[in-house]
Formats: sequence, C-alpha cells, structure tokens
Amino acid sequence: MPVKGLYEDSYARRTVLVGFLVLSIGGLIGLLQIITRTPYWPDLESREMYYLGLTAHGVFNAIVFPLLYAVGISAYVTPRVLGINLNKKLLQASLILMCAGCILAAVAILSGKANVLYTFYAPLKASPLFYLGAALLILGSWVFAASVFEAYLRWRRANPEKPLPLTYYGVMTTFIVWLTATTPLVFLVLKDLLPMSLFNKYVDVLEARTYFWWFGHALVYFWLLPAIIWWYYYIPKRLGVPLFSTKMAKLAFALFIVASAPVGLHHQFTDPGISAEYKYLQTIITMVVASPSMLTAFNILATMERAGRVRGGRGVLGWLKKLPWGDPVFLGTTIAIIIFGNGGITGIINASYQLNNVVHNTSWVVGHFHMTVGGAVAVTFAVSMYVLLRELYGREVILPRLQPAMPLLALVGLYTFSLAYYAAGLAGAPRRTMDLTYGGLIPDSWILPLQVGAIGGMIFFAAFTIFYIHFYGSLLFGKKITVIESIFSPNPHNPHPENKKGLLDSMRLIIAITIILNLLAYIGPLYEIYTRGTIPVPPRTP
Repeated sequence: MPVKGLYEDSYARRTVLVGFLVLSIGGLIGLLQIITRTPYWPDLESREMYYLGLTAHGVFNAIVFPLLYAVGISAYVTPRVLGINLNKKLLQASLILMCAGCILAAVAILSGKANVLYTFYAPLKASPLFYLGAALLILGSWVFAASVFEAYLRWRRANPEKPLPLTYYGVMTTFIVWLTATTPLVFLVLKDLLPMSLFNKYVDVLEARTYFWWFGHALVYFWLLPAIIWWYYYIPKRLGVPLFSTKMAKLAFALFIVASAPVGLHHQFTDPGISAEYKYLQTIITMVVASPSMLTAFNILATMERAGRVRGGRGVLGWLKKLPWGDPVFLGTTIAIIIFGNGGITGIINASYQLNNVVHNTSWVVGHFHMTVGGAVAVTFAVSMYVLLRELYGREVILPRLQPAMPLLALVGLYTFSLAYYAAGLAGAPRRTMDLTYGGLIPDSWILPLQVGAIGGMIFFAAFTIFYIHFYGSLLFGKKITVIESIFSPNPHNPHPENKKGLLDSMRLIIAITIILNLLAYIGPLYEIYTRGTIPVPPRTP
C-alpha cells in the first residue's frame, strides 16, 4: 500500500493549481475577445492584442490547462486505486520540464512574438521560444506518462490475473491517447517549425497542416478523458450503486484509444491536395469514435436510473426525482454531461463530408468546441474541485450556498453562447476574424446572433467567476480540515466487481491495433503529398 504523506499529492496540488491559474488568464482573455469581435460593441483590444489574445486563449485553455489537470489528477488517484506510488524522480523531472515549457511559451505569446493562433499554422512564424516551450511541455508530459506506464507494469507483475481497476484504465487511456496525438506534433515542430523559426526554413503548408491535425483532433479526446474518468467514478460512488457496466466502460475507453487519432482529415475537407477517398475513410473512423461517447452516456444514465429506482423512483421518469439534485457537485457533473451531449452531436455534423462545407471556418465551429472543452471538460474539472479542495488542499469550501449557481449559470451561458454562434455560423459569420462589421457591410443575419452569443459568453464568464471565488477564496480563507476517506477509495456499493482479467485488459493488443490503424489512416495521404512533391514557401511573421 502507498505510504502517507505522498509526493503525488504535492505534485497534484502544484499542477492543478497552475492549471487553474492558466485557465483564469485564458478565460479573462476570452471575455475581451468576444466583446471585441461582437458587431457594434466596444473594441477592448487593438488588432495586435486581439490576435495575441486569440493565441493565448487557445493555447492556455485547450492545451496547457487540460494537460496540467490531467497529470495532477492522475498522480492523485494512482496510489489510491492501484496501491502503488509513482516514480518520484520521474514526477520531479516532468514537473521541471513542464514548468520550463509553460514559462517559455507564455513569454513568447504574451510578448506578442507568437501570434500564430492555437493551430500555429505554417508559414506563420513564431519566436523560437514558443516552439521550444511547446516541445519542453510535451517532453515533460511524456516523462509523466512514463511514470504512469511504469506503475502499471509494476502492478501487473504483482497482479498478473487481476483486471485493471477502471479508474486507472481511464488514466492509461488518457496518456496513450496523448502520446498518440503528440508524436506527430513533435515531429512537425522538430522537422519544420523550429527550423523555420530559427533559420527561416521554407515549409510546405499542406504537409504541416496534416501533421497538426493528426494531433489536433485527438487532443479533443485527451480533454474529455479525465472528465469521463470523473463521471465513471464519482456518480456511482455518490449515488451508492455500482456502475451499470464496467465492461462497457472499458470498451468505451478502448475505442477512444483506437479511434481518436486517425480522424484528423475531417478538419481538412476543404484542403486541396488530399484525395476524397482518404477523407471519406477518416470520416467513417470519426463516426466510429462517436460510439464510445454514446456508450458513456448510456452507462452513466443507466447508473443514475438504477440509483433512482433503488431510492423508490417509479414510472418512466420518476427515478429522476430521487437523485440528489441538491448536491452541487452531482448537479454540476450532470450538467457537464448534458453539455457534452450537445458538443458530441454538433461534432458529428462537423465530421460529415457534406455538412462540413456549410459550417467550415464559421462561428458554428466556435460554438461547437466551447461545448466540449469549455463545457463538458472545464465544468467537470471545476465541480470536481469542490471535492478536491477538501481532499487535496485540506480546505473547506467557502460560501457553499453559492456553489449551485456555478454549474447552472454555466449551462445557461454556454447554451446561449453556442446556440447563437451556431445560428451566426449557418448564416456565414466567420471565426477568428476581429472586425465582423466589414465597414458597415455586415449582413443583418449576423448581428443579433453574435450579440446574443456575447451575452451568453458573459454569463459563462460569471459562472467561472463564482468558481474562482470558491477556488481562490477557499485556498486563502477556507477552514483547514483533514479528510479521512478519499472519494477515490473503493466503492463499497459495488458487490460484483470484475474478478478476472479480460480481453479489454490487454493493453498491448489495444496499442498494437492503434498503431496499425493510425498508419493505415495516414500512410495514404502522406504518400500522396510526398510523391506529388512538396511546395515549400517562405515563413511570414504575423
């Protein structure tokens, strides 16, 4: 069993704290962004500051924040679910590398020398500090992933016939997906982007975009997986029932591993130079990767219904009344799942070969991905902190009566924002562009949806303002407490746990299938690009 006074807890406290600090900066920048780009609202940013902020908002909120939360929560749960400590030296090395990477990239972005947006598309050129910082951040995360896999191997040697605990199955899934996603990105940075920044190397745009989206869409599932781990663990534990199906949950995780990366071409439907056959293939795989999301939704809802009926719920929907809606953590977790449903449905539309041509590079896309990383992910991470503030930081949450307001406002704000941005996108309003008035030529159909969307964004910002009052206020002024039993202790209400290792516990097989499927998905498009001949172009400083 792990010893008390865990270094993992110290590691988790630091990484989670920095992650939420980064989110608060990125969130404030996001508020300035949405006001500035709303037609006939005040311009709070200059043109240079707008694109600086757009880069910071995307990189901070979509890469740095989810990564730091994921490593922190994974470090926290490992000794509790496996009974094994992570390698301390690997944790220390990963922390140093990730901190150095964050600092270098943040300096480059905030100094205005990396206005290349979240996608950092070539031939836009950023400061070498930005690419070096990104490389160090990813390297640090790989070192942490090594500690996760090393702990698994030690556990497996000691327990050759036991099934892997579901929570740690989720941790393993998270970092397998992360390694699958970041490998092509690191290749792109080292091969093209860093030499472009240092030596003005010419870069082929289509080649660079293809490697980026090999990473870029798998990142979405890296965002979601720590949230799904929380859903699978917290909901049955809170409701006092076993999860509806552990095997279904493992199947969902395995499908996320296999199908999350070889789907990036659906971001390149409008790119010339890649044959339609390869795009269709990755469209099919994208539809496959939607299935584990549906399995997850079914599993969670079935668990909730089981709990409601155990508590006396009758009729088709009577079980809903028996759930603990007065608990802000349960309420917030459920709201995050509801938001996730909307993000998943609109994601299927984005991945449709025909419908994508209608919504590509419009405000629709902004509405979609804020439902995922802004809603399902950020809301889950935030409400989980109402538990982890007690367990991880040993602080009572201040102003507890204010807690339900946070997820409720997030639900209202995010749906208002996203539905309005869907409408604006369908009318043709672009994403990323700072000035949407076009010198007074803006179509009337854009104005009202974008203004309503901005109001929704402000409501969503208010929700996270409440969260940060709780988060920072509890760290500074919350009553010090000692929690005896972790939320991640075994669920005493699960009378029929798995008792034997099954096919889904064969990580080697799943990883082998993942590698093969990624190669099959990308050998064709890359062969086509290279045999036709690349067309390198000179870099440009934005």
